[in-house]
Amino acid sequence: MCDNKEFTLREVWHKGREILEKSGIPDADFDSLCLMEHFFGVDRTTLILHGDRRAAGDACRRFFSEVEQRAQGRPLQYIIGMWNFMGYDFYVGDGVLIPRADTEIAAQKAVELARRYKSARVIDLCSGSGAIAVTIAKLVPEASVIALELSESAFGYMQKNIAYNQADNVTAVKGDVLCDHDKFPDNSFDMIVSNPPYIRTEQIDTLQRELSFEPRLALDGGADGLYFYRAITENWKHKLRNHGVLVYETGEEQHEPVCAFMKANGFADTGYVLDLQGYKRVTYGFVNK
Repeated sequence: MCDNKEFTLREVWHKGREILEKSGIPDADFDSLCLMEHFFGVDRTTLILHGDRRAAGDACRRFFSEVEQRAQGRPLQYIIGMWNFMGYDFYVGDGVLIPRADTEIAAQKAVELARRYKSARVIDLCSGSGAIAVTIAKLVPEASVIALELSESAFGYMQKNIAYNQADNVTAVKGDVLCDHDKFPDNSFDMIVSNPPYIRTEQIDTLQRELSFEPRLALDGGADGLYFYRAITENWKHKLRNHGVLVYETGEEQHEPVCAFMKANGFADTGYVLDLQGYKRVTYGFVNK
């Protein structure tokens, strides 16, 4: 597109937005701007003040190539290769779940609760990119955090993110949340935190097209979406010390059944945190032994 005609930065942004709008991308304005910043190093203010500058040919070609990828549904975060979570940047790409704003609510609650313990020992199950684990480690520096992840692809990103954010108090462990609980002694942790797969299997193929690019392993929560909540609650409860806390990110309308599992397994003082839409996005409880 850029081979036979010179474009200004403003024209490139407009054309990118137009392509995305025609393909049904809901935030075409924002996405085109993010790609402008990524490929040209210009933000909205620069675009307004200096949008008549000529767009460099190589950057222009890369920009429109990735705009076409975005138009086909490839997540913006994968194209850029990095995304911000709780003020920290995380590498993301094929094979790892993208950190989302909803998960920041779980991370914030986990940080708040971790500060109640002296030198808290924390394990983040289904850690993915390591976003929750790294955030806790950075904001509660006296804590020691284990990040457990099964996927080889996600594990690579996690290791990279731990190093990039200099989270020296995070230990990456390759493992399966469903069967590796026996590798950890009972009474090992003050906190277990998890954003497990929680989408019902039958819903996976009906979700927005962007999610088809993300790993199914990180999305599929079984027939009722609650499989991992049951398994973690039952198999990992003994790993918590007395008065230790279990913190989950929960999907819409999942708080009540998850809370019921927790109470049936000895958790008390359960609570929740609402997201901006009013859903109970975080469910937590303390174990009493």
